[in-house]
Amino acid sequence: MIDVLLGIFAGLGLFFVGMRLLSTHLKQSAGNRVRMIAARLARHRLLMMLLGAGAGAATQSTNAVTAAATGLATAQIISIREAFPLIACANIGTSVLVFLAAVDFHAAILAAAGACGLLFYLKLDQSPRHRAYVGAALAFVLILFGLDMVGEAAKGLRADPTLRGLFASLSGLPVAAFLVGAALVPVLQTAKTVAVVVAVLAQSGTLGPVEAVAAVIGANLTSAANVAFLTSGVSPMGRALGTYQAVLKVIGSGLALVALAAVLWVRPDLVATVDTRQAPFLVAVAYLVMQVGAYAVALAAERPIADRLSAMVARQIRDDPAEPRFISRAALLDPATATELAFKEHLDIVEGLATGLDRVRHDQPVSRPAHRDWPAIAHTLGDFLDALADRAEDEGIRRRTASLQRLHNLVLGLQPQIERLAENVARSGSDPAVSEPMAMMVESAHALLELFGGTCRSRDAFDRAQMTELTADRTPVTERIRLAVMSKNAAGVEVERDLFDCCITFERIIWLIRRYLLLSDEPGSPYLDIAADP
Repeated sequence: MIDVLLGIFAGLGLFFVGMRLLSTHLKQSAGNRVRMIAARLARHRLLMMLLGAGAGAATQSTNAVTAAATGLATAQIISIREAFPLIACANIGTSVLVFLAAVDFHAAILAAAGACGLLFYLKLDQSPRHRAYVGAALAFVLILFGLDMVGEAAKGLRADPTLRGLFASLSGLPVAAFLVGAALVPVLQTAKTVAVVVAVLAQSGTLGPVEAVAAVIGANLTSAANVAFLTSGVSPMGRALGTYQAVLKVIGSGLALVALAAVLWVRPDLVATVDTRQAPFLVAVAYLVMQVGAYAVALAAERPIADRLSAMVARQIRDDPAEPRFISRAALLDPATATELAFKEHLDIVEGLATGLDRVRHDQPVSRPAHRDWPAIAHTLGDFLDALADRAEDEGIRRRTASLQRLHNLVLGLQPQIERLAENVARSGSDPAVSEPMAMMVESAHALLELFGGTCRSRDAFDRAQMTELTADRTPVTERIRLAVMSKNAAGVEVERDLFDCCITFERIIWLIRRYLLLSDEPGSPYLDIAADP
């Protein structure tokens, strides 16, 4: 009995190690490839469906495909609605592993292990070009070998008299099997993993066909809550697409439950009449039908679902002023996409710099919408860039990240200078002796920051060159303003100090903008390496 349980435990261990290795070796490279291809095929639904199914089958990770789709949708390269086929069909693609678990693949394992050993003998694992794929091949062998061990060990469960009686007592109780499958999801993480284990157990004769199908339905339904929980702390777009994935699982499970209940109501003797040898195949078919049926139903309501999720993204950003629009911790899983998302977030922050002076502008309308918390978002982006620099392995990504960090540090330096200028004007700007020069500096700084934001958003080299010329040394101008006020002896000491500080702060803002523009043309700058928005 102990040997049987240890065999199942060891087999599951190899299976989980293989799944983790497969994810590690293929998630980033496949995610990058999916991202590039999807950007070109966004308007071709059938091709996007094939891409999603292929990526899901290759990586066996809907999360990897969802992360790529989230990055594309967040960067506004594809719409939320155009991301749906990728995610839905990635679920379909993962059913390949469930079908593999439903067949006797002992001979295939031996062949795959020999082929994998040959790849290592040829030292292809040391090639930068092939290393990830050789590692994925080894992971695939571990997955198959682990499943084979579980299946062989599970056959011993039927030989134990106590367990044989337990299985006999559970026979014909699909509701109990449904609850067991639902309870396994928090342990095994995904419905696909539960379906694979159930298929292997059914192949060994441990589970009957109806009970096995009911367990897979329960796992698929519970995984909807698991997906919602895992995406609760990511970006608004990630939460929206996670919600779509959860909706798919609820729809698929509901359809399967209705179908199974209808069949059992029409044929109550089905449990006793179905051939147990068909159980693994029925499990795989049930899992596949749930994914296909869910997408077919969701397809009919695709437009209202997309509109609702788009509104949810906008509401989440509006309700939390400190919520970034583009970045999240989940984006770090795909460093290539993360650099683009970070740059978009950075451009938003640059455009928001001018709003720091709104409260001291005399021409500002009385009623205006609340601004986002740009300082908080800027510090969040700074932490994100630090994490990205630690994770990035590609030299090009590291170079772009380092350049963006230098640019963003200048923006982090601009924000307190803008706040300092606003505080000085708010404190002394009502004094008649300095009100006019302070108002002029505020309006000049505001116009300069708005022009700076528009120039950065355009990503045009000529515009940046013109802006660089515009931000030449303005010290003589501010010095004349200060001396003119002091010569009249009309202002008090504290007011003159505030005016002097305003002049220095204004010069500092100009210097930081100029420094930023000069750095924007350095090698590796995102202004040079990342294509402009259409």
